[in-house]
Amino acid sequence: MSRRPQVIVRRPSPSEHASVRGVVQAVVDETYGGAWAEPPLRIDEEDWSLAWIAVAGAQIAGMTLIDRDWVSDLWVLTPFRGLGAGTALLATAEAEIAGRGHVIARLRLVGSNTKAKIFYEKRGWQAQREFPHEHLPITMIEMEKRLRAAT
Repeated sequence: MSRRPQVIVRRPSPSEHASVRGVVQAVVDETYGGAWAEPPLRIDEEDWSLAWIAVAGAQIAGMTLIDRDWVSDLWVLTPFRGLGAGTALLATAEAEIAGRGHVIARLRLVGSNTKAKIFYEKRGWQAQREFPHEHLPITMIEMEKRLRAAT
């Protein structure tokens, strides 16, 4: 019987920034590649030092970025799904947003990504509206979650 690796959430070191970008690129291509463009879909350059990463064993399993009261990104590599990496990253994002004094957290996701929608709903998030993406021929869903007030 194999043991589940412990998931640790932390900031990436500068030497890990390229790996964090690689995780995002891999999940984007796997999840959306071919849906409206051929992979690889180029992701925007981000300041990866602001990310939180989930590390399982010696591997980066996933990452999240927060912008004000928004979870702007949350990506987990397929082999690490169901191990708690996404849940740990989302909890970290929610805590950071609440720590900034916000009582509502927001995110948006591609409407066809039903697995992600179910993941968020199971963790208390509620869909607020559907709308067309600004540039791509896809539907987006905006979700919200009421957070506990910062103490």
